[in-house]
Amino acid sequence: MGYSCPVCGAPQHDDEHLANHLAMTAMLHGEDHEAWLDDHLAEWSEHTPPELAAEIVEDAEEIDYEEATAERADIPTEDADSHEHDHAGGHPTEELAEPSEVPDSGLIDEAAEAVVAEAREMTRERREKVAENDAEEVEDDA
Repeated sequence: MGYSCPVCGAPQHDDEHLANHLAMTAMLHGEDHEAWLDDHLAEWSEHTPPELAAEIVEDAEEIDYEEATAERADIPTEDADSHEHDHAGGHPTEELAEPSEVPDSGLIDEAAEAVVAEAREMTRERREKVAENDAEEVEDDA
């Protein structure tokens, strides 16, 4: 079982993922997530993820994570664990900007910039792996 973010409804795998989602979104974007945390837990930014999770989980709706993510991705629930679908249209990642094309906000420090750079590299590698797997599946189908 997972949890639905009490602010935006995004499904989270467990209580610690929910805590990380709320805190990171609050720190990076402020606004609604930050306001919610401020209203529910004074000095939330000083808590570790497990401490924060223990405090916020009571206010979050418990959900079936697999079902919620399948619904958000428009995947029929019974096919969520299988990989049987047509690849003719490609993966939606093909429509996304390349990580290097996403502009820096200029609002983060050097440590955060290093994390963003690492995330961009991981995204690039993941996209390459997906493309390789798609090519192998096309070859197998031929």
